[in-house]
Amino acid sequence: MNGHDPEKLKQVLVWIAVTNQLTTTRFNHLMTENSLPLPQFSMLNHFSRNPQQGQTVTQLTSAFQANQPAITKTVQHLIKKGYLDVQGSQEDKRVKYHFITKAGLEAHRQAIAHIMPDAQLIFAEWSPEEVDTLHQSLFRLKNWLDDHRDTVGNHQGEVL
Repeated sequence: MNGHDPEKLKQVLVWIAVTNQLTTTRFNHLMTENSLPLPQFSMLNHFSRNPQQGQTVTQLTSAFQANQPAITKTVQHLIKKGYLDVQGSQEDKRVKYHFITKAGLEAHRQAIAHIMPDAQLIFAEWSPEEVDTLHQSLFRLKNWLDDHRDTVGNHQGEVL
């Protein structure tokens, strides 16, 4: 233990959870007319980082830490919308790779443009330095959590 105040750590974790819930609700409300709920947007966001790279459902379940039925449902919605395409592997026809389409990239771009005014509103009273600090802190937290996916529950008995 490195001496962090347990009460403060508890508040940070609770505030992250509350922030997640509030931002998810805002996002879904904003995206109602676009018919792009957060799970679908998140998947398009994932694919848009490297549009030429295909992903299997198994790879997506690992990336999103979600169960296979939930990932399959999201993938199927995006395929029906024309935002993802499916291609069989040349080596193993049982393996299917999913790729983002031009329409998927455009839907992602439009979603970002659609939510940006709300993002500007949320941070309107923040200084650029405050936004930079939050950006750096969240980036660090995201990277730590991503790098330590397998450590959940491996420290029972430790006092926070």
